[in-house]
Amino acid sequence: MPPRAAPPANTRFDNVDLPSLPRQPRVVLIGGTGRVGSSTASNLKRLVPDAELILGSRTTETFDAAMERRPELAGSKHARLDIDDLPTIERAIDGADLVVHTAGPFQRKGECSVLRAAIRQKVPYLDVCDDTAYSKMARGMADEAAAAGVPAITTAGIFPGVSNVMAAYMIEKNRTEGKNSAPDRVLYSYYTAGTGGAGPTILETTLLLAGEDVVAYKDGNATTLPPVSNRRSVDFGRAVGKKGVYLYPLPEVASGHEIFGTPNISARFGTDPAPWNWGMVLVSKIVPKSVLQDPKATKGLAKLLDPLVRAVDALVGEKVAMLVEVEYGEKVAAGLFVHEKLSESVGASTAAFAACMLAGQTQPGVWFPEQAEGIPSRELLLKLASHGAKQILLNKSPFQISTDPIQLGIGIYIE
Repeated sequence: MPPRAAPPANTRFDNVDLPSLPRQPRVVLIGGTGRVGSSTASNLKRLVPDAELILGSRTTETFDAAMERRPELAGSKHARLDIDDLPTIERAIDGADLVVHTAGPFQRKGECSVLRAAIRQKVPYLDVCDDTAYSKMARGMADEAAAAGVPAITTAGIFPGVSNVMAAYMIEKNRTEGKNSAPDRVLYSYYTAGTGGAGPTILETTLLLAGEDVVAYKDGNATTLPPVSNRRSVDFGRAVGKKGVYLYPLPEVASGHEIFGTPNISARFGTDPAPWNWGMVLVSKIVPKSVLQDPKATKGLAKLLDPLVRAVDALVGEKVAMLVEVEYGEKVAAGLFVHEKLSESVGASTAAFAACMLAGQTQPGVWFPEQAEGIPSRELLLKLASHGAKQILLNKSPFQISTDPIQLGIGIYIE
């Protein structure tokens, strides 16, 4: 057998740089002392060194812990606030150039309080929402935001967020090659090793998602399916390998169907070790929905499981991978993103959206990440978001990112 070919080189975005900012921006991060918020702040400090960062949380103790955990954030300020208390939010963001909402989970929320405060204070807004109902509620405030001249982006983390932009990038590239119609199918597949070091919030979110029915689209029609079901084996390439992923109710399905006009679209997620997935399947089937839809109950369960989760995380690492497949008939354009640490990658991804917004790229209104009105320069966003990534491949044929070589003939192999 001849030697295996080298893996394809990462996608490069040459001559794409962040425009210079007109002045020192002031950025308030709601939930900024948490793992996602502090990672976002750290990465934003790297991208915009002159930024004045205000980390918002309920207590000074969490701020002190974040400063100890991330010494690179020295000089950041603290704002004491509560996301359920609109006046405290309005006071904290008064005069800011951007507010970034990272205080999840977003499931079962009846009000977009931070977005409403941002519109009242005329402050640009960004969130890392991963809930369909919340994202639709935020999108429903688009006219109000536009009338106030406020640019806003919802669901702008790593997944959803960067994954949406990956899909939009590949769809745009295929359109420039003469394919002007909507893709026949878009498949989002996600993997994390354990919780990716993101802390108990990701487990709490997963439990809440396990209590919601999945809405996927088949032949243009919404189809309701059980959560954590319809396992699919996905090849995430040599860096990760083949993993089982399961249907989850994620907002990029609804937004992709709306924005791309895609008749077939779904999103799946899986983790290591495999028994965690089996456990989530059982949880979704056995635990009453009334419990899984109760934020207090899921928070308590996540806290109870936290020591076990951290022990497992220490064994399996923090890797994250995203595979986005865009199908036009028999042609498939694939995009792969792999990073060794979810806890850092989610911060780099969110900070990339924040930097683009600070550069004035986003139009007034509330947008999903895949909409050009929110992020017109997809190359810039992907370049910034891929900081530290092990792999980022876009618009490739599936065989170019697969784990195993394909034999075309005697002695001829491709990968």
